[in-house]
Amino acid sequence: MTKRLLLLSALAAVLISGCAPVISKETLGTVNRGLGFGEVASRPADYVGASVVFGGTILETRNEEGRTVVEVLQEGLDSRLRPSERGESEGRFLVEFEGFRDPAIYSRGKRITVAGEVIGTERLSIGRGTYDYPVIQPREHTLLDPPSYDPGPRIGIGIGLGYTRVR
Repeated sequence: MTKRLLLLSALAAVLISGCAPVISKETLGTVNRGLGFGEVASRPADYVGASVVFGGTILETRNEEGRTVVEVLQEGLDSRLRPSERGESEGRFLVEFEGFRDPAIYSRGKRITVAGEVIGTERLSIGRGTYDYPVIQPREHTLLDPPSYDPGPRIGIGIGLGYTRVR
């Protein structure tokens, strides 16, 4: 009976850890989860100092004197705080890292979740127009590779054949 209980406890721990957010509980405790990206993007200057968590797909990484700026196309987050709504966006934001970050690692197409503080606005051009980017100074972040397969649930119990659909 003890071995069975130990096995069930280990299985439960594995399943629960697979559902944990990509940002730590400590950092999430400082974030205003009720503050949506659309609100911040519409009036970034009003939210300077606010703690937020946003995510999306990296568009560009620029190294400048003493900092690295990562431009991100915002996307909705799933229950684990991973970007999940490809093709749905309320705008763009910048992540300002202190020091050097390698553009080969923070590369175009990778997905990122950032928890941090809104520190201001930066106006940059997009095509022939300009755009006011909310600028986030990260407290914690997670990089994720773009999904190359259907990112649906991967739980299966039983005997039989299965397949994974590759896009």
